[in-house]
Amino acid sequence: MNIIAILILTATIRRASLPQSPRREERDRARPIEANGEASDGFRDSVDVPSMACVARTVEGTAHNPLLALTTMDNMSFGTDGTDPLGRNGGGLPSAEGKRKAPPDPDKVVAVLGTGDYGRAISRRLVNSGYSVLMGSRDPNRSQVKNLVRQTGATLSSQEEALRAAKVVVVAVGRDHYDYLPISLLRDKVLVDVSNNTERRRGPHYRSNAEYLQGLVPEAKVVKGFNVLSAYALENGGLQGSKEVFIAGDSQDAKAAVVDMARVMGFHPVDWGSLQASRDIEDVPLKFMPSWKRPVAVVFGLFVFLWLLAFLSFQICFNLYLGGWEWGWKHLGMQNFNRVIAILALWTLSFCYIPGLIAAYIQLWRGTKYSRFPQWLDDWLKMRKQLGLIMLGLAGIHACISVAYITPKTTEWVYEEPTKIKALVEIDKNTTETKTLKLYDSELNWRGELFLTMGAISTCLLVVLGISSLPSVTATLSWREFTFIQSKLGWVALVAACSHDIFLAWNYMFLYWGCFNTLPIGPQYALYPPFIAIIMKIPLLLPPVDNYLQKIRKGHERNSKYESGKAEVA
Repeated sequence: MNIIAILILTATIRRASLPQSPRREERDRARPIEANGEASDGFRDSVDVPSMACVARTVEGTAHNPLLALTTMDNMSFGTDGTDPLGRNGGGLPSAEGKRKAPPDPDKVVAVLGTGDYGRAISRRLVNSGYSVLMGSRDPNRSQVKNLVRQTGATLSSQEEALRAAKVVVVAVGRDHYDYLPISLLRDKVLVDVSNNTERRRGPHYRSNAEYLQGLVPEAKVVKGFNVLSAYALENGGLQGSKEVFIAGDSQDAKAAVVDMARVMGFHPVDWGSLQASRDIEDVPLKFMPSWKRPVAVVFGLFVFLWLLAFLSFQICFNLYLGGWEWGWKHLGMQNFNRVIAILALWTLSFCYIPGLIAAYIQLWRGTKYSRFPQWLDDWLKMRKQLGLIMLGLAGIHACISVAYITPKTTEWVYEEPTKIKALVEIDKNTTETKTLKLYDSELNWRGELFLTMGAISTCLLVVLGISSLPSVTATLSWREFTFIQSKLGWVALVAACSHDIFLAWNYMFLYWGCFNTLPIGPQYALYPPFIAIIMKIPLLLPPVDNYLQKIRKGHERNSKYESGKAEVA
């Protein structure tokens, strides 16, 4: 027992030689010492030793209890200034050089419950944003977890320890694990629920994950947020997707804290309202291309219409005209498909610009930009981007097929005239016949060269339009650059595509083939929507019309009281 007392005395002398802060000296003077050597508010919570007399009484009180003595030694060695390693008593965190850092700002301490991929990703982002992060694990002693957490820059601890140190807690576990959390320690905390569902849930008694968590801990302030961001987006700064973070909660103070945290992390928070809105927020990651459904349906409907029209012209009516059913069936797989895809691509490109032209004429008619467009036009305007990307895919398919399909024999009219020769052709072993044969020239004529040139130019411009519509590229462009590409270059692409079509079918542009020469050929009705768009565009290019339209778009209202007052003053 004397050895134990000597060890305690040595440790106490070493600790007493360290300088104490004025705050600790005041606390030491204000804390009375009980007869057993423990401070009245708990010796094991604070191991300050204000005097040697205190140490003597402590040794005396533990001399007959080795276990208590070892416990006392352990408490004495917990920190050199009576604080825990997390800095909860103001001592701060030790640095690599052995010097003690300043204690972290309590508002910048965040606990993250869960050490999975998402928990580590959001912890890394918080650490890089200047927060002190404690990752709470049910088993913080696992070496694999320690190595993974160390890479994030966060501190690994038990869930209980993390919750005691932070006011804001990110719950990065699934709903099935909520019941196993230390519920009593979650009270009075700001809980950020980042979970998602695997399927959309509905019903009269349905509650979102955030609402379920709020029901488990009524005393806490639950905020839904960050669930629309993937772990990849968190680690890469949202460069590959939206940087918006949808926030919902019933406590304004809690939402304000999470909003500030999202901004510091480099994201754009969007307040969706009360916690009930978390039902809709949790459905966002489960939506499957909601903005693409209508454009795809429109394009598919047009494809079916054009394919049936081509089938009627080239297979049904043509065979009726010839009086048999042998011709043209083998062309369904490629020739018919390529014709339809080419026409559909040109139509879809036109439909990207026609709604904007209709909107311009509506604004000119109404004399203001502040009245809403009809709902059908509003929906049409919103799906122009999707239509443009679909058009780019269609144009790419048409170009690939055409490279393999276009030959001097299949498109004879865009090549130089073939040389005709007469040759004796063997029909069978006993029969020969003199026939006129064509030796095709592989050199394009002037129409063929312009046909390919216009097609290449339009394809190149369409690729530029598609690339510039990507969010990561759009973010690098100024508004003037973006409008120049999407508007000016887009119209050039439309005109080049129309020229490509015209040069291809120059000799046949006014012929009628299908159904006993009653239906126009494909290159004709391919130009109907583009010509409508070009005809609508020409008046808007006139300086008086364009100047007045730009004036309206800057806020001018033709019949407003403000404009009348300006006229009277003038």
